Amino acid sequence: MGDVREYSEVSEEKTEPFSQSEIEARLQDARRGHFSDETGGAVSLDDLVVPPNEDIRILMRPLTRDRSVSPGNQEVCRWLALHAEVADKEQSEHKVLAVTQTPRDISFSVRIPGERCDDAVPRPPLWCELYYDPASDNQILVNRSHVPFTLSKVSQTPAGRPGEEYDVNPAFSKALVPGTWRIKVNECEVLDFRILEKRPARLRTLSSTSTSTSTSDVSDMVNSAGKRSFIADDENPVSPGKRLRPSDSAAKDDGVIMFLPPKANPLVFPLPTAEKGKEVVISNGHPLLDMQPDDTVAIPGGCELDEYTITKRDPIASSSLSSVFTANHSDVPGNVIVVKVLKTRTPATTNNEALAARNVIHQADIWLRELQYQENLQHKSIVRLYGGDARYLSLYMEHVDARDLAARGTWRIGGDQFAGDRADALRILRDIASALHYIHARGLVHNDIKPGNILYSRERGAVLCDLGLSTYAKNAPSTGGTPWYVPPEYIAVKQRGPASDVWALGVTMLYVLGKTPFPDARGNRAHPKHLHWLISKVHQHQRGGGPSDAAASMRQWLSEVNMMRTNLNLQDRLERLVHDMLAPNPNIRITTKEIVQRFGEQITER
Repeated sequence: MGDVREYSEVSEEKTEPFSQSEIEARLQDARRGHFSDETGGAVSLDDLVVPPNEDIRILMRPLTRDRSVSPGNQEVCRWLALHAEVADKEQSEHKVLAVTQTPRDISFSVRIPGERCDDAVPRPPLWCELYYDPASDNQILVNRSHVPFTLSKVSQTPAGRPGEEYDVNPAFSKALVPGTWRIKVNECEVLDFRILEKRPARLRTLSSTSTSTSTSDVSDMVNSAGKRSFIADDENPVSPGKRLRPSDSAAKDDGVIMFLPPKANPLVFPLPTAEKGKEVVISNGHPLLDMQPDDTVAIPGGCELDEYTITKRDPIASSSLSSVFTANHSDVPGNVIVVKVLKTRTPATTNNEALAARNVIHQADIWLRELQYQENLQHKSIVRLYGGDARYLSLYMEHVDARDLAARGTWRIGGDQFAGDRADALRILRDIASALHYIHARGLVHNDIKPGNILYSRERGAVLCDLGLSTYAKNAPSTGGTPWYVPPEYIAVKQRGPASDVWALGVTMLYVLGKTPFPDARGNRAHPKHLHWLISKVHQHQRGGGPSDAAASMRQWLSEVNMMRTNLNLQDRLERLVHDMLAPNPNIRITTKEIVQRFGEQITER
């Protein structure tokens, strides 16, 4: 969990350059008291009332002397001037850094540079990351620093109840409930931050008489703390939210950004006045997982995201890791889409806080990878991705009127045999090889080619789906995938790449050509030839240095595949292609480009 993947690295882009004299002047101004209302003597972050119509999830107040903060994503940060919940008109606003969750944000990362505390003891820099939990109001704090820090809850607690305090070691995580928390490094107070509850969604069932789904219906709600409403100050004008601009920040030599108070008038947010709807409010939990067929969920709008509705239709598949169903989306009029929602709660994590926290991070990273890798792919044999919503780890995709090759009763019949014919096999190989050639040319590897990830109908052809385990070919080999489709070079030198996808497609074609029953069925313990292993355990060793059981099982399967390859008819052009796809040496294995070229040479029946 301590590794920081390429797509979640902290970005430290500098703003427009400032002269050294201007930087020093701004630093001196800050130290002379420009931040006096944000630090010592300030009201608690719990007492500040936040705007009701935005997905603000975190309020931050640096406690260091120079108040410098480097956010991972500057686009979601801005200074807000907020009143306390109980305040007179003469009291000044309190400027805090507000973090908004956009449809692409699975987390927020922040760095604060090191400094010397009052006793001249150097304090190391702080780097931490907060992951949003889509199934609750909690957030998962990860210590990305090289040193441990102390985390304490500073929100008011019931009388006689001591405050919570934890030591968080590097690369470790902690699930945090809404409220205000403080981070100390070497006994130096570094950062206060308040976790806010999510804006609630509304569920409209068939029995509901209300049809209102306006933004005001959804946003005119208070959270469990009762602080998403705001008492308007008639003496102050309403001004729009202020985003960070180059003129509002000073870039230091180390790339750390100094956030300075905004020059605009303080922000004032009036109470919403629209009439509330009559839908059921889902203030916690996961609305897209809790809804039933024909239910409609109104998702609240927010930063860079308009409100939209999802009406659930028919379930497609459900596992401990995800739920897939068809639905109507308000932004896709008249069309059915497929909704895929990644789950962060499993039976194994129910009573294990540490495992639950790791699972949130793992699933969020998978969601972001699938979104980033698939959103720009435009190929007729790859499922089109319309978009997604990080708040729910949901993806909205094209609905392909077809079943996957593993669908029992459609393409899998009898004793787990493929139900299609030779023409189907040709079409499947041609279409999927073309799709793989397309993504390989863009530096990607699918890593999970198998019958279950190939949709097929004779009208549409074969369509590749589920890029959740995709990686860039230049990255470290993936341990994801499905055991029966992992190539021999993985067991030998732990190698994965484009050639691995070709091997997996070759094994899939053995099933499509009727050379083997559905391989995945071997994972069933009741199967007469039960054979299963975990990819992550292939390179582990038993005591004494011998190969693991997983390695032995994989070798047994590879020997079976090699026997099937040997029995292919090399005079048949289609079977010869599959033979070349299953070459044990990846260096001589046929490529997707060569497969596409052979189809261009018009493979015909004998």
